[in-house]
Amino acid sequence: MRALTISLFCVVLLATIGLGWMFDKLASQYSAQNSLQQKDAITVLEQLGSNLAMSLDSLAKSPFQRQLFIDSWQENGQYRLHIVAMDNFQLPKKLIDEVKIGKPLLLETDDSIALYFYMPSSDELIVLTAPPVDVKQNGGVRNFLLTSLFYIAMLLVFFLWLYPLARRLLALRRVAKAFGEGQLEQRVAVGSISYISDLEQEFNHMAQRIEDLVNDVKLLSGAVSHDLRTPLARIQFGIDTLQEEDDPVLRRRFEQRISDNVTEMVDLVETLLNYARLDQAMLQLDKRPVNLSALVVSCLNNKETESIKVKFIGENSKANVHADPAYLMILINNLVQNAMQYCQDEIAVEIIERNNAVQLVVSDNGLGIDVNQRDKMLKPFTRGDNVRSQVKGYGMGLAIVKRIVEWHKGEIEIEKDAVLLGARFVITLPK
Repeated sequence: MRALTISLFCVVLLATIGLGWMFDKLASQYSAQNSLQQKDAITVLEQLGSNLAMSLDSLAKSPFQRQLFIDSWQENGQYRLHIVAMDNFQLPKKLIDEVKIGKPLLLETDDSIALYFYMPSSDELIVLTAPPVDVKQNGGVRNFLLTSLFYIAMLLVFFLWLYPLARRLLALRRVAKAFGEGQLEQRVAVGSISYISDLEQEFNHMAQRIEDLVNDVKLLSGAVSHDLRTPLARIQFGIDTLQEEDDPVLRRRFEQRISDNVTEMVDLVETLLNYARLDQAMLQLDKRPVNLSALVVSCLNNKETESIKVKFIGENSKANVHADPAYLMILINNLVQNAMQYCQDEIAVEIIERNNAVQLVVSDNGLGIDVNQRDKMLKPFTRGDNVRSQVKGYGMGLAIVKRIVEWHKGEIEIEKDAVLLGARFVITLPK
C-alpha cells in the first residue's frame, strides 16, 4: 500500500498547493494589469487637468471668457469642470503646500474621481470631476471563472487519480467474487502501473495458497483412503485369524504382522501430521545467510554408504543463501534421500553460483522421470509408477521440497541429467 499512500499524498499536494499557486499567480497577473490600467487612466486625467488649469489660469483676467469656456466644456460629456476659491477649500496645510507647487490632488469617492489643480494667478482651484475608473467591472465574472476553473482542475486531477484505482479495485472485486464461488484458478492480473499492486500480489499469493491447500486436501484424502485401507484390511484379517488359531507359533507370527501394520499406519499418520505442520511453520521462518556447501557436506556425511557413489562438486563454495537453515537442511536431506532411493549406484551433488542466486543440483543414474509426470511428482503422495513397488515411502519428499522452495522465493526444476541419464533436480535460491 506504499504506492497508494505516496500517490495520494502527491495528488493532494498537486491539487491544493500546485493548482492554488498557479491560479493565484494568474489572479495576481490580472490584478497587476488592472492596477496598471487604473494608473494609466489617472495619469491621462492628470495631464488633461494640468493643461486645463494652465489654459484657464491664463484667462484669469478675462472672467467672462473663462466662464464661457467652462460652460461650453460642461456640455461635452461626463467630465465636469468648476472653480473653487482656495479660501473655501479646507485641507491640511501639507496638502495645500503640495497643491500650490503644482502637484495635483486626487480625491476619489464611490461615484466619481475629483482632481484638483492650483491656478496661481487667481489663487483658485480648478476641479476636474470624472466618473470612476472602472477597470474592475469584469472582476466578479473573472473571479467566478477562475474559481470555477480551480475546482474543475481539482476534480480532473482527482478523477485521473481515482479512475485507475477504481478499475483495479473493481477487477479485484470480480476476481475475489469468482474465487469465492469456487473458481480457485482465478488470479488478479497485476498492472504495470497500479497503486494497489502489493494488495493484488498478496491476493494472488493467498489464492495460490488456498488452491494448494484444497488440492492437498483432495490428494491427502485420496491417499489416506488408499494407503490406510490396505493395513487396516491386513489388521482385520490378522485379528480374525488370531481368533481361530490356537498354535502359539502362528499366533506370534500374526501378532507380529498386526504390529507391523500398526507401525505402518503410525508412520503414515505421522507423515500426514508433519506435512500439515509445514503450513504453520511458514510463518516462523528464521531466514539468515547460510553457507549451502556446509549443509550439503553435513547431509552427505550422515548418509554415507558403500553401495552408492556420491560425487560433490562445489564443496569449497563460499556462496551463502538467504534461508532458514533448519528447513534448508530438510530440503537437502529429502533431495539426497530421494536420489539414493531411486538411483542405481551413483548420485552427484553440485553447487552453481549465479549473479543473484545459488543453484543446488542433485542428479542420479536411475530411471529418471518422464516429462509428462514431472509436475505431478511435486505433489504430495505421488510416486513414479515404475518404482512404486520397489521403493518404500509415501511420496511426500518432493512435495516438502517444493513447499520449502516456495517459502524461500526460489524455483525448482526437474530435468534429465546429460551425464548420469537419470533425474536432475535444480533448486535455485536467492543469495
